Formats: sequence, C-alpha cells, structure tokens
Amino acid sequence: MKRRERKPKLMAEINITPFTDVVLVLLIIFMIATPFIYQSSLKIQLPKASASEENARDIIITIKAGGDVFLDDAKTDLDTLKYKLTAMIRRKPETAVIINGDKNVRYDSVIQVMDVLRKSGVKNPGLGIEVKQ
Repeated sequence: MKRRERKPKLMAEINITPFTDVVLVLLIIFMIATPFIYQSSLKIQLPKASASEENARDIIITIKAGGDVFLDDAKTDLDTLKYKLTAMIRRKPETAVIINGDKNVRYDSVIQVMDVLRKSGVKNPGLGIEVKQ
C-alpha cells in the first residue's frame, strides 16, 4: 500500500502586519506634511471678496494702520479688550469674533490681538474682508 503524501495546508489567514506598518507610516507622513500644504495654500491679498455675511451678534475688532484697536467701534487697549472679550464669550460662547485689519497694519499688531483672543477663550476668530462690487 502506497502512502499518500499530505499536501501542506494553505494558510487561510491574511497577515495584516505589513499593511498596518505602511498605513502608520503614511499617517505620520501626512500629519507632518499637512501644515506645510495648508501654509502654502494661503493667499495674502485677502481684503476683497464677492460675498460676505456679517451677523449682528458678531464681535467686530478693528485694527487701524497705526496699531489702534477698536472693539465694536470703541477704542480700547489690549488689557481692556481681553477683559471685555472674556465676559462676552462667557455669556455667549458661540459668538463669532471678526478681526478687521487695515491692509497696512503691522503683522505684530494682528498677532497681539489674536493672542488676546486666544487668552479670552475665542476658538476660531475670523478675518474681515471688503466685499467686491
């Protein structure tokens, strides 16, 4: 009687370890590359747009070319701005804050105002634009 050779059983499982490694490497690459892609897509000449929607309950902060800061048309300094914004945001956390900056305003002035907004609890401030006619 002749013995039958047994054929080795095929492995029915799929090894996903290499796939997982590749996915994690791609995830890390995308996480590192995303900020660079976002920064390169920013256009600096913003002040004009075809449509703009301004809500009556929005908080408007205006920065003039000389660095003067206004909160809803009232001139204010950065400390007072922080105090008033903190109170407004506590009352209505969903209130939108829009920064209207003159085209010739110093970048440093905008950063100082945005820092005050962050410390006051404002999550996503918007930048104001001029509507195209």
